[in-house]
Amino acid sequence: ACFTGHRSLDEPQERIAARLDGQLELLYQQGYRRFLCGGALGFDQLAGERVLRLRQHHPDVLLVMVLPCAHQVCHWPERDEQRYAHLIVQSDEVRVLSQIYYDGCMMVRNRHMVDRSSLCICYLDKPKGGTMSTAAYACKKGLTIVNLALMKDDAAR
Repeated sequence: ACFTGHRSLDEPQERIAARLDGQLELLYQQGYRRFLCGGALGFDQLAGERVLRLRQHHPDVLLVMVLPCAHQVCHWPERDEQRYAHLIVQSDEVRVLSQIYYDGCMMVRNRHMVDRSSLCICYLDKPKGGTMSTAAYACKKGLTIVNLALMKDDAAR
């Protein structure tokens, strides 16, 4: 399974994390073990952290970090760089797709993850951007899409 989501989230991360934890446990029960994460700010980092949490209960869970370029974090705030570094150190595998940044490297990363998955967990509540195009690509490739942004009302009940 792979993840895609916005860098800026419109609801508290704790609420998204609770829904994500439930989905990850369900996916584990369905046989999913390998989770591909791009490590970007926002949803990606949250998703990677929740996979690490799942791995505490299920040691056979694997976190694969798929990085668009070697220096993805070069202009990030220090706190976000630290979260990213923790994900890299704790992951089971790190794939660096390019040594240098170039226009389109994020899209290449996203397609790499989709092409190696059967399910995409996303946080999509904006009708444009990289998350939208990744979810559309995943749909075109026949992946099951789980959009946590659509589960807001269910989580409140």
